[in-house]
Amino acid sequence: MKHQPGSNRARSFSLVEVVLALGVVAFAIVAILGMVPIGLSTGHGAQDETRAAQIAQAVLSSVVSQAQTQFSNIQLQLDDNSTTALDLTATGTKAIYADNDGRLIAAPTGAVYAVNIAMNAARVGFDTGYANEVTISVAWPASAIPANRTNRNFVRIVSKY
Repeated sequence: MKHQPGSNRARSFSLVEVVLALGVVAFAIVAILGMVPIGLSTGHGAQDETRAAQIAQAVLSSVVSQAQTQFSNIQLQLDDNSTTALDLTATGTKAIYADNDGRLIAAPTGAVYAVNIAMNAARVGFDTGYANEVTISVAWPASAIPANRTNRNFVRIVSKY
């Protein structure tokens, strides 16, 4: 709209300009809102990956700290006041669980993560009385069938010395 000198008419936007501006803003808001679920999913996935590493680190640090004195009878203390025994001179597996805060528990009730501790004393070149390969497998969600779980493995060689 032209402003003519000497006229008292104020400058303003036309209805077409307002409608176009609202259309552009609406399109931008819809695009931004469409990204929110992706951001939430990515954030949740990052939380699960971080929690899996924390759980594995907690288990491995407990195992390693006891290996020097109790290699054949490691007692893994769980947060539900129970323990599970691990024998690093043998090959075998133990299943435990963890809740959403990473606390280790014995039963799958209320668990978000399934934790499998696998000991492979039969690894070639290992003296079974002094070293063992320990694999901590953390999978989530714990309630899903194994084929539908996300799984991360953490491997460490634990020695008596």
